Amino acid sequence: KNTLMTMTMEASSGDGYYQSAPTALQEECYKLLQNKQYKSCEILARLELSRAEQEGRDARVAWSLLGECAHCQQQYNRAISYYRRIQYAFVSGVSISSQSSYANKYRLKEAQCLQALGNVVEASSVLERIPRSERNLTTKMLLGNLYLASGRNTSACECFFESLLLNPYAVEAIEWLAVLGAEKQLVLDAISTGMARKKKEMEHEDSSSAVMESAIEDLVTAHFAKQRHQTALALQQFTKLEREFPNNVYLLLKIATLQHQMNDEDGAARTFAKVRKVEHTNIDCMDQYGQILARQNDLDELNQLAASLLEIDDKRPEAWSTLALYHESRNDHDKALAFVEKAITIDQRHAFAHRLRGAILLADNRPDHAAVSFFRSNEIIRDVTSYEGLVDSYLAAGKYKEAICAAKEAISTAPRDPRAVTLVGLALAQGQMGADSIDGMEKAKRALRKALTLDPGALRPLMALVTIHAHEKDYDTCIELLRRGIEGMTEAST
Repeated sequence: KNTLMTMTMEASSGDGYYQSAPTALQEECYKLLQNKQYKSCEILARLELSRAEQEGRDARVAWSLLGECAHCQQQYNRAISYYRRIQYAFVSGVSISSQSSYANKYRLKEAQCLQALGNVVEASSVLERIPRSERNLTTKMLLGNLYLASGRNTSACECFFESLLLNPYAVEAIEWLAVLGAEKQLVLDAISTGMARKKKEMEHEDSSSAVMESAIEDLVTAHFAKQRHQTALALQQFTKLEREFPNNVYLLLKIATLQHQMNDEDGAARTFAKVRKVEHTNIDCMDQYGQILARQNDLDELNQLAASLLEIDDKRPEAWSTLALYHESRNDHDKALAFVEKAITIDQRHAFAHRLRGAILLADNRPDHAAVSFFRSNEIIRDVTSYEGLVDSYLAAGKYKEAICAAKEAISTAPRDPRAVTLVGLALAQGQMGADSIDGMEKAKRALRKALTLDPGALRPLMALVTIHAHEKDYDTCIELLRRGIEGMTEAST
């Protein structure tokens, strides 16, 4: 409403294009739009359009109303056509200074519609026509996300840095800069500059400002630790923040995700359950909770979770991924595959859905197809879990060289993650099983022992090491390893 009122009431001097105040018909349109009566508003806006054209008045207010109605009803192509009419009118009828401030609003709206239609490149090209100095926070963040979707990561980083300079509380920008591998100090510097600018604009500073500034810095540390696979440090930072801001769904989800990565499935399940208790309608990361329930074979709870998510919002990928997990747990690969592909159709950049699709295909003995899904997941967000699926797929397909290369890539991504170290050991071991290469087997054993040093309670490297020694008929070592494993698990549980 404010945008439409501004367009009507703020005239550029001397161009003769605007009336000084909205007409009675425009006022009624605004009220209907405000009350989300889009069809009625559209009908009245068309009456206003006819009257404006008949009287020789500016018709842009009517076009704007029609555009808003179409946009709100997700009729994106119609909305784009209206927004383009407005932009054309600005170009042809208003001075350059007025054109710049008003036309940019409709370029942004056009880009939002194009993004909703999946036209990422066209949407970014529309926003690029807005001069850099005139881009607001909404424009910069949208452009950053569009660049991400089209693989232009460097340009995306620039947009997110500029967003922090405008508003240091743009936490989404911090998250993406961590994911994209930006330098932590540069992010902190941008936040510091943004904070200084914000303080100058404030008439008075209250005590909460210092608290929030400290919390933002802690968030930066937590996100960068997470992306650098310093899982324990990241968990410590998010837990510290959650103590300061208790029952915070955003922080609890980060904690649960990290617990899941650290193989603390019981802890992660409790944290996810707490999230559901605090905010039952939350959908973010709930497919990860579904994965834990599937592994615990709690099919009743998993079924209830899937049904609940679909009821809350069936246009989110997490709901369909959770339903796919339920059917996969019942060994119905066909239904599971159909539902996870539905999730990917809804959001092609939902990494978890691609990983799940890979797992379903691998379980269905289709390792080559599974590898493609794990590779795609890794393209979206580099993650050791995706590398695990990729290595397992290559090993199942007998592609040992590719498995070793993928495992080494996982190590370079997360050198201190025991799961990545385990992958090297597994790839080397399976690649040498038939060849009986003593040197290769020794390298595999060293890698698996290193993984156990990093995480003494990890089952996968333990069982892989036992398998190698069993293959060598060294049963005493097998027994000793299993005894240590049982002791380690007992200590961990106490």
